[in-house]
Amino acid sequence: MDTESLWTQTQEIVCAQLGIALDQDLRHRLVGLPASRIGPLMAECAGAEPATVIKQLLDVNEDLVQKHGRPMRGARELVEAMSAKVPLAVASNSARRILDVAMAQSTFSRHLAATVSAEQVALPKPAPDVYLAAAEALGVSAEECLAFEDSEAGAKAAVAAGMKVIAVPQVTSQKPLAHAFCDSLESAELRAWVAAWT
Repeated sequence: MDTESLWTQTQEIVCAQLGIALDQDLRHRLVGLPASRIGPLMAECAGAEPATVIKQLLDVNEDLVQKHGRPMRGARELVEAMSAKVPLAVASNSARRILDVAMAQSTFSRHLAATVSAEQVALPKPAPDVYLAAAEALGVSAEECLAFEDSEAGAKAAVAAGMKVIAVPQVTSQKPLAHAFCDSLESAELRAWVAAWT
């Protein structure tokens, strides 16, 4: 799902509501991080309670995902093709309620064997926990997994888990550490590669 742009909008909206500036440096550091990490940073700047800001972030984001959440271009077809070959999971830094809304917005969730939210593990991305939990849910070792990531924090988490990573960055400032890069999930080369899986 293309939720990163909606998460960025969420941060902008909440910063405006709190009366704090979201400069380029802070914006870059927040990409891929969950509300549990971003909320306290914003709360400190605004002199607010972290729990209140976290709830504010989740409420705004849930509304945006419900109204505007869409799969990344090419995601539906790629997920369908891959699920015919291997079991798939989503390992998300989103709160469970946001992940569930995003999956409901997609038409490919039926192709997923598992979804894991950062709320279900000890540490969110960039720690490897969410990826390790997803591999466990699939009944495979992390080393047997391939992760598609659009953020630096996510790619770092997948690599730390021992997975191979294909980066598909959606935000130009993000330069994820990855084994391969792809401009789009619609890539003909990527589609041909998946089609050749046995």
